[in-house]
Amino acid sequence: MKKLLLCAVIAVLSVSNVKAQENVVKFNPLALIVGSLEVGYERVVSENQSLQVDLAYTSFDSGFFDYTGFGAGLQYRFYLQKAKEAPEGWFAGPVASYASASANNDFKTSIFAAGGVVGYQWNWEPITLDIYGGPAYYSVDADDPTFDFGFDGIGAKLGLSLGFAF
Repeated sequence: MKKLLLCAVIAVLSVSNVKAQENVVKFNPLALIVGSLEVGYERVVSENQSLQVDLAYTSFDSGFFDYTGFGAGLQYRFYLQKAKEAPEGWFAGPVASYASASANNDFKTSIFAAGGVVGYQWNWEPITLDIYGGPAYYSVDADDPTFDFGFDGIGAKLGLSLGFAF
């Protein structure tokens, strides 16, 4: 089985035109504090552009409610420095995300966000650090007004992640 897996990996790498540092697998260590697991995958699509997909899972007990939820996000990044190639340096781009959570499998809340971010990604081959922020429009829909967080409108979209580039 190990030999078959090794042969498959070698075949994929030899068939595809993979260059070094075109992929980054990331996670947000701060999300663990609030009982959430956030992971992402960034793929370089041209010399100065990349596409990132993020997934999140949340599960925590507040004492009154047991929360669980899922989320997904998408970023298209334009790396701005001519002296550096993606996925390193200053970047800007659009971002969108959707999350859905429930409390005690009863009350459901959905959050859609769309906006733009500016950030910087360091690449210390193979470790990366990614920090970004910017404005976003949030739309919150909840079964119960208690869980709509009283928020619809412009807010901040912030992110931090550690990654492994390959």
